[in-house]
Amino acid sequence: MTEPANGSGHHLFGLLVAIFATLAVFFIWEYGVSYLDGTPFEELRYVIFAVTVVGMLSGLQGIISRIFNR
Repeated sequence: MTEPANGSGHHLFGLLVAIFATLAVFFIWEYGVSYLDGTPFEELRYVIFAVTVVGMLSGLQGIISRIFNR
């Protein structure tokens, strides 16, 4: 028999954060990229989107690792 997982709450919390991050990325792609239309940054909108997503996910990973590695 296998042992029950210790810290299953950590996995649930990580799953919820991943779902919220996925929704945030979707909404940034759906609504945020169009804000750059007609601006000098219009040609760089996909680069700006990629940098925003990588920064957001890196920040979330840093926050989560600080919370669980006390």
